[in-house]
Amino acid sequence: MVAMSTADDGDTLPGIPNVGKADLDAMVENERPDPRDELADVEADTDLGVAMAEDAQRVARGELSGDEYWEKHDEAAAAEFGEAYRETPNPAVDAGDQTVSTETAESLSCAVGSMDTVSTESAQVEGDEPEGGIGAGDQKWGMVIDLQKCVGCDSCTVACKSENRTPPGVSYNVVMEEEHGEFPNVTRTNVPRPCMQCDNPPCVQVCPVSATYKMDDGVVNIDYDRCIGCRYCNIACPYGARYFDFGENYDDEVDEAGEITSPEYGVDRGPREEGKSPIGNIRKCSFCTHRLERGEEPACVETCVGDARNMGDLENPDSDVAKMADSSRAFQLKEDEGTDPNVYYLK
Repeated sequence: MVAMSTADDGDTLPGIPNVGKADLDAMVENERPDPRDELADVEADTDLGVAMAEDAQRVARGELSGDEYWEKHDEAAAAEFGEAYRETPNPAVDAGDQTVSTETAESLSCAVGSMDTVSTESAQVEGDEPEGGIGAGDQKWGMVIDLQKCVGCDSCTVACKSENRTPPGVSYNVVMEEEHGEFPNVTRTNVPRPCMQCDNPPCVQVCPVSATYKMDDGVVNIDYDRCIGCRYCNIACPYGARYFDFGENYDDEVDEAGEITSPEYGVDRGPREEGKSPIGNIRKCSFCTHRLERGEEPACVETCVGDARNMGDLENPDSDVAKMADSSRAFQLKEDEGTDPNVYYLK
């Protein structure tokens, strides 16, 4: 097993466990929901969801093509989701990076179009020019998390919930923890886990209504107005980084908590109400897109007391993040999944 946190002389650093990458991947897997339990109270067909999610992961691993995926599931998806499936752009078509050929797309039950049509219709920050708004920048956003600096304080989790005003059961940033040894010789593994913003995201592949899509800036976004809450993407995500909004709030702890508007994507949706987005939708970390558009860092990066989180442009070779992601210390979680995350860790 390869040591993940070691000094140059090979000795484990004080207080940092000698943990292998396989152990970290296992921690991630343990956080994932059971697919059938996750879909147990969903109206959408559970067997279809499990099959589509598993095949979406196969697409990410290169074991199945996008054409084969949609040729296999198109008829069943059309029967299950009806007009919601047929009236949206084909989930597999993206103008910049097609996961299905145009010829195959034209033969499928749903509308042929690119994900550009989805992102263009997505909410813009008020006052933006037409070319502005979500994903309009030239950067490819990435995050690098130094595991030797993370102290497990959970300040990133708290800052994220405060910034995005997420309800109970929805936490975009969690810190996975695992203790090693026996008192007093105890060490702890702390692994922060935001959305990985994958380059080959199974959540995009599996979405039957094009609600989840990937922007050119590397961020995977969710269109709340398209999302139907089928949760297929939840079980397709290899990292357990997506959550369903059941409509709960913190009214018992904070007066009028349900009246507070989520700032995600720069959209003012007003008070939380049953049947109104984002209640009944899937939610996840978006790298604080609304902050990035203002030239600010995500809340979790800004508040990290150990300076363990770093944000920047992965395609700018002179950026600190690009250099760190290219270093010998860098690795990605669950690399065998083929998702190619834009979140890197330093061992």
